[in-house]
Amino acid sequence: MIYSQQNCLLGPVMRVADNADRGANAAVRSIGVSARGLHKCYGRGAQEHHALLGVDIDIHRGEIVGVLGPNGAGKTTLVSILEGLVRADAGTATVLGEDPSRPDGVARIKPRLGVSMQNSVLPPLLKVVELLEFKQSMHTAPRKVSELLGSLGLESKRDTQYRHLSGGEQQRVVVAMALIGDPELLFLDEPTSQLDPQARRAVWDLLVEQRRRCDASILVTTHQMEEAERLCDRVLVLDHGSVIAEGPPRELIAAHCPERHLEFATAPRTDLSFLSGVERFEARSDGLVPVRVRQGRVESALTEVLARQGRGDLVAEDLHVTAQTLEDVFIKLTGRGIRA
Repeated sequence: MIYSQQNCLLGPVMRVADNADRGANAAVRSIGVSARGLHKCYGRGAQEHHALLGVDIDIHRGEIVGVLGPNGAGKTTLVSILEGLVRADAGTATVLGEDPSRPDGVARIKPRLGVSMQNSVLPPLLKVVELLEFKQSMHTAPRKVSELLGSLGLESKRDTQYRHLSGGEQQRVVVAMALIGDPELLFLDEPTSQLDPQARRAVWDLLVEQRRRCDASILVTTHQMEEAERLCDRVLVLDHGSVIAEGPPRELIAAHCPERHLEFATAPRTDLSFLSGVERFEARSDGLVPVRVRQGRVESALTEVLARQGRGDLVAEDLHVTAQTLEDVFIKLTGRGIRA
């Protein structure tokens, strides 16, 4: 697709070894999605908004890629262009070897694609089983309805009308519909935003299973940092329409937030001048004050605290060392301000 630029899982997800093997072979794997220089602008004049500003993205077969970003960063626009729902103003893209800007390309992509959008609207009077069987009928080799209902804890809702489901149950139905065609590629927009921890794990397990079933490529947009850190092989941080960071979660943490912190609770007015980078918080119900020590050499700080505690010179309860997370990276790169 070439344009001229215009003005404007019910258990823990076992991924560590699997992803390490895949990461080692990523360079030689075939590409499921590739895009270069995607631009998209909405509105004109004072209302002009650049949703994407030259975004590049590759997703290899068998790879789970997360797209992170604040509200309005361009995540949904990116997915919509790749799905063929929105036309980019500039840039090129191929999805499963097809051009998503062409109707014939979209027609060839659709049978191989599963989509779960955050604000999906389904017929409210249809039963869960009717929705899945209708979607199933569109594919030549679909997955079993009963299998997906079981995996997503929806067996008891099989004959319930969609309108009578809770928000989380509706979201699980949408995920089931994305998976029913046994797709080679999945685009999932905030697929677990309304789910409790058990249901979230069930979805993660299904996505990992789908990858293994048919070497599926999966793109997930999410605000759930734990989801991105545990599920995704790579993440892209998108902000103001541009990719500002990209890589495996652990590598991004090591590059942007490698510091570790020493945390413990101590008595009020304890002299901690022997430590640098000390933050004190509000006293707990037991009267002790939580403390976080931010300094480069956390090991030396830990040794000193333990020595003083051993001599009886210092109270240090709940003593532990914490590493920073992908959420810390996200906040560092995109800021702490709340986006509209």
